[in-house]
Amino acid sequence: TNYTHKYICKMLGKCCFCIGLRPATLILATLGALANLVNAYHFSVFEGNYGFLYTVLSTYYLGASLACICGFQGVLKNKVKYVKIFAIYYWWQLLVAFTLSIMISVIVFYFEFDVCEKFIGQPDVDMTLEECLDFYFKSAAFLVISLAVGCLIELHFCMAVWAYYKRLGVEQQYRDISDVVYHVQYTPVQHASIQYSAQYSAPEDNNLPPAYESVHGILGDQKFGATPTVAGKQ
Repeated sequence: TNYTHKYICKMLGKCCFCIGLRPATLILATLGALANLVNAYHFSVFEGNYGFLYTVLSTYYLGASLACICGFQGVLKNKVKYVKIFAIYYWWQLLVAFTLSIMISVIVFYFEFDVCEKFIGQPDVDMTLEECLDFYFKSAAFLVISLAVGCLIELHFCMAVWAYYKRLGVEQQYRDISDVVYHVQYTPVQHASIQYSAQYSAPEDNNLPPAYESVHGILGDQKFGATPTVAGKQ
């Protein structure tokens, strides 16, 4: 629809409908680099106690922070390749977040009875199974809705970063074209006059179309120096 088309065009022109693509990409790259560095540090501190999983997570967040730093540098220096690295990372992050959201949404509703049975089995809990299930269902529904909204926001940011990358690539192409100097050599061509043969004679055919006869008549009159006959005039 027209409304959807206008929404997409506006969304790709501005981030959050009010921030330009360049400053938005710069802000996202800065915040992403800081957040990923903090996560990498925390997981590296606990990797000795929790083993291989925390080492993998620490390495992942360190690589993500490097991708964000590439995006930050690419925006400042107008480097298309650096911005492309950051844009691809953002698509990958969106894919991971979407996959984890689906897995969490399935798991929280699959183990609801087990969780409530263990919870109400504790001595200091005064709650029935029905009350626990009702509370658990509302909490799980709120969690799933929050994950869905978060994925939509990440999708919006991802499209904004990708739109800036594409626009920067087009601007870079035009900038490269404007810097090229073209040398065009012109070779003059002499005018070649058409000489009619003196032995020219119009074909004697009474069945020729009128337009064909008029052309031959005019050419014949011009060849012998006569004045061409125009319809209605001598």
